[in-house]
Amino acid sequence: MNFLNISQIEYITNNYKTPVYVYSENKILESSQKFLNFPNAFGLTVRYAMKANSNMNVLKILKDQNIKIDASSEYEVYRALSAGFLGNDIQISGQELSENFDKLINTGVFFVATSLYQLQEFGKLKRGGTCGIRINPGVGSGAFTAISTGGLSSSFGIWHEYIGEVKKIVQEYDLKITKIHLHIGSENTSESWVNTANIGLNFVKDFPDVEILNMGGGFKMAIMDYEKTADLISIGNAVKEKFEEFHKQTQRKIHLELEPGKYIIINAGSIIAKIVDIVDTGKKGYKFLRTNTGMTEMPRVSMYGVQQAIYIINNSQEKEKYVVVGHCCESGDILTTKLYDQEIIEEILLPKVNIGDIIVIDGVGAYNTAMSMKNYNSYPEVGELLIDKKGDIKEVRKRQNLKDIWKNEIY
Repeated sequence: MNFLNISQIEYITNNYKTPVYVYSENKILESSQKFLNFPNAFGLTVRYAMKANSNMNVLKILKDQNIKIDASSEYEVYRALSAGFLGNDIQISGQELSENFDKLINTGVFFVATSLYQLQEFGKLKRGGTCGIRINPGVGSGAFTAISTGGLSSSFGIWHEYIGEVKKIVQEYDLKITKIHLHIGSENTSESWVNTANIGLNFVKDFPDVEILNMGGGFKMAIMDYEKTADLISIGNAVKEKFEEFHKQTQRKIHLELEPGKYIIINAGSIIAKIVDIVDTGKKGYKFLRTNTGMTEMPRVSMYGVQQAIYIINNSQEKEKYVVVGHCCESGDILTTKLYDQEIIEEILLPKVNIGDIIVIDGVGAYNTAMSMKNYNSYPEVGELLIDKKGDIKEVRKRQNLKDIWKNEIY
């Protein structure tokens, strides 16, 4: 297991209702430090993509490491401010323009326009102001389309062929573009990141006031044995060379920004749950382990077909093949599927299981609680615990009371 030990699991199951998320402060610190050590030529800012996991306690841990924030909505901005970040610690690059845009900008947040409309609206509000632009460079990256954030199938950013339109808006409102932002999806090799740097630096040439190139996130953190974690030092050194070459050609020193989310938090989170039933579909079918968790806490499996490390806590020496499923009345609530194809179920080999056994699922720290399908089938939102760097276990979000599910309904 990533960080939990048997005594911690026993303590948690005896004192808290399962399922429950558990986070490790030491794991968060370990992965964030790797990004703070990322090689760079002319300065580095690490911005946590808080959409990955926005628990206040996670935000405060990262704030203490001098990591800044990338927000995807006005609501994330106000959440980060409540966690103690200052306005100028936060960048917003969202799909939706805030209804209270003037109030949002007055917090001091740095605005990155992701469309021509957004850029024009910023110009109307802040003539002569400073902002950034997110560009869709026409290429995407990732294991499959759903996680690609660039190219023809992506709505993120201003299409690269519209740079001329950007310049017209900049001139009309006397704007100063100081940051180019691009994020094309998940990448894992030095070559792919060098390619992204080349693309970004070419856009920098179009805007003489640009001081920062934000290359986004998408750095791979392995959660399964067969996966490979991105080599940040190798990638960083390769990208650093491109920034140095650009300086020699243009005499411009460009500051680097990165936006890790999943890399920092995914292996710092696990779920502790229980086996509540065992059923099968006959000799030619499957044996299913029903759990008291599922898509209500782990939507990534249902959405993307990713695989998770699963452990059964018992003393059995026998092994059996099982399909692990969630507790929702939903055919897609399956926790063991073919990689990147959630339509195909897969058996996994586990110790022989009994009803009531504890199950631990690792690698759930990112894009699970933040994207959870909570309250489906009226299951309450589950609690969250943090094991701090001293080893103490703290409750950092209470389990939702049942009546709170419908408290805002009028009847």
